[in-house]
Amino acid sequence: MNGTFALWIVAALVAFWGVGVYNRLMRLRARGFDALGSLEKYMKQYGTLVDLHMTASGLVIAAGPGGAHSSHLPEIWATLLSKLDELDLAFKTVRANPLSPPSMERLRLASEAVQQTWIFACNLPSDLAGPAVPGPLCAQWDAITTKVENAKSGVNQILTKYNEAIHQFPARVAARLMRFEPAGLL
Repeated sequence: MNGTFALWIVAALVAFWGVGVYNRLMRLRARGFDALGSLEKYMKQYGTLVDLHMTASGLVIAAGPGGAHSSHLPEIWATLLSKLDELDLAFKTVRANPLSPPSMERLRLASEAVQQTWIFACNLPSDLAGPAVPGPLCAQWDAITTKVENAKSGVNQILTKYNEAIHQFPARVAARLMRFEPAGLL
């Protein structure tokens, strides 16, 4: 009788421990999804900012087949719009494969491509019409970039904690049984 009672106590403790591990990992994943949602919200502001600039400066934006922009845009703006489209596709991939390392890597690369294109545009020499990128637009972009970098840092901190939680013993055993996979970082 005492052996059976002890066995039930051990089984109950293991079950409660498993539920606790599961809840902790799900809470960390949910925080990662929330942080990724905030990052997406800030990154979409880049597209909004560029669209507003295009409209204000009288440039026509028309989406062609496959989402390609066809109009009388200067090449650098067409390239930037193309990189912003790639960023949107990367976010769709992340939503389809949440936190998977390949989708997170694609998002990281798309984000870097947008920033590199922007830096290139800002460093273009001025012509008779003035600078390729107006100063106020640069300031607005920089403000968004600060928010994006803070959000990226938050995503990486949360996902690092999640990855550490998956690899801690004895939670590692439960994480494998429950099929928790490591998340990719930005």
